[in-house]
Amino acid sequence: MAEDRWFKGNLHAHSTESDGDSSPGKVVEWYRDHGYDWVALTDHNVRTVLRPEGTPGRSPLVLTGEEVTVDVEGQDKVVVVQGVNISEVVEPIDAGGVLATIQANVDAVLKAGGLPCLLVLDDRPGFRTESIQEIVGAPLLEIYNAKAALDFQGDPASFGYEDTWDLFLSSGKVVYGVATDDAHHFKEFGPEKVNPGDGWVVIRARELSTSSIISSLSSGDFYASTGVVLRTLETTVEGIALEISPAPGETYRTTFVGQGGAPLDEQSGTRVGYRLRGGEGYARAVVYSSSGSKAWIQPVFQT
Repeated sequence: MAEDRWFKGNLHAHSTESDGDSSPGKVVEWYRDHGYDWVALTDHNVRTVLRPEGTPGRSPLVLTGEEVTVDVEGQDKVVVVQGVNISEVVEPIDAGGVLATIQANVDAVLKAGGLPCLLVLDDRPGFRTESIQEIVGAPLLEIYNAKAALDFQGDPASFGYEDTWDLFLSSGKVVYGVATDDAHHFKEFGPEKVNPGDGWVVIRARELSTSSIISSLSSGDFYASTGVVLRTLETTVEGIALEISPAPGETYRTTFVGQGGAPLDEQSGTRVGYRLRGGEGYARAVVYSSSGSKAWIQPVFQT
């Protein structure tokens, strides 16, 4: 029987089918040349298809996706919901308010057979980020988006993405955190460009296939990263244990987080773990490298 393996992929990339600077083929080519096993093309309000679609063993395997984008009338707010592995174009819905519009488009992605992923919105008049925890049906949440990090870096009014994650988890909803490029620029690289290679997820599966990717994402059998690589990872109802694959000259510390975002423990080194003791509600982990890169471990819940 085949053993589980790690497969690296990106859930958020744009091409010339919407506002990217490169063709879908060139986008996929970049990810292929940089060691990715799979990638989702998520142009705005377009289902970008690259043939052949979902071919087993093809590297990278390409998932169809869409960034459903709605400019909510009178709200000064653009609502976006990612749909991964959709079977048809999801027509954006303006439901007359930010929260109602998010929910309507999550429901539309589900109807199209896709996996919804929420993109955190910054606070605006008439909408508070905390209210996003009321959304149901979306198992994924962007906790790191390279474009958003560029757009909102240093903005004290911007609500923390991990804070939003803990709001969901503390309310009892099972939501998994992903890191993405939101890449738009593949031709020119620089600090003002939204380039690929800044955020990704690594799923665990026995084979590289669309169904295995969706299954691992749906069940939280993956970690998110901006550079930290894990050698092993165990997440059970009893706790979390992991081993980091160290980069030369780098050191690591890991923070374990529980209910309400409260810190549970902090450990240094490449082998760390946390055993649930009772009362935490859930536990997740963030690995920090001395180089500035991070990895996020999905939550485990007390039974």
